[in-house]
Amino acid sequence: MKLEQKLIRLMADYGPVGDLAFGEVVDRLHHQIRPIKAEKFEQGIQFEYQLEITPVRPLSSTENAFVTAQLAVNSPIGEDYIIYNNVAPRKDDLTARSKNAGEPFIYLRLKNGVQVITVNSGYSATFLKPFADEIRVVKVDNDKTQFRSRDNYPKILGAVLREDWSILGEDASNDVPDDFPVNTIVYNDGYGNLKTTVRVEDIEKNKGDRRTVMVNGRIQYVTIGEGIFSVRDGEFCLAKGSSGWEMPDGSRFDFVELIKRGGSAYAEFAKPPAGLKVEFPD
Repeated sequence: MKLEQKLIRLMADYGPVGDLAFGEVVDRLHHQIRPIKAEKFEQGIQFEYQLEITPVRPLSSTENAFVTAQLAVNSPIGEDYIIYNNVAPRKDDLTARSKNAGEPFIYLRLKNGVQVITVNSGYSATFLKPFADEIRVVKVDNDKTQFRSRDNYPKILGAVLREDWSILGEDASNDVPDDFPVNTIVYNDGYGNLKTTVRVEDIEKNKGDRRTVMVNGRIQYVTIGEGIFSVRDGEFCLAKGSSGWEMPDGSRFDFVELIKRGGSAYAEFAKPPAGLKVEFPD
């Protein structure tokens, strides 16, 4: 009997793991996958899957973009990895919306084989775009419910697992923004380090210098470092961090981190959300 394995990652902004919304969506995804397991068995295939949950902060396509790309672009799992993603701030139209309509659902197949099905909200797919062999609109209702990722979208995962490509519509590449904002916070990690889109080349030439940095109305004096531990305990540092990826042309795209060694830059800058700017007032 042939073995087929899939890792499916539910990534959404419902709140912490254990929130009711995660439970409801997980149930719907299992409901789609379990019949496929039986179908595969009849075909002589032992189908195994693992469903993982990764939360991102509410209504932030900026954080969602970073987390999704960091996990998808760098994944060694390839075609056995599917990300089911829902972050839908509905910021594309700020007027009153009919039937809870929101941004459209899209499908991406990356060059490394990873598949991503996601709401095309804000910058959610921008980091993925250079790595995508295919970006298509998904033919599914994007309205009639507040909770589309529970009520409308799970069947799309079922179709992808069955390789039923009739669910895919026209090319959506032009609907995904090309450029991500620079000097922007994208994530704060468990240590309170702020991952940003400050360009590495903008700080490399100033290593060892001290700069004034302002985030969220708070100002600190920061050393431009070789790495995030290249300052004394208790001091602030701006340096290339651990996140990033190799671009298709062989160059590197790395995220610069703003840190307080032995403390939390996130706390010191009054808990800035992803999307806030990093400014250099001097």
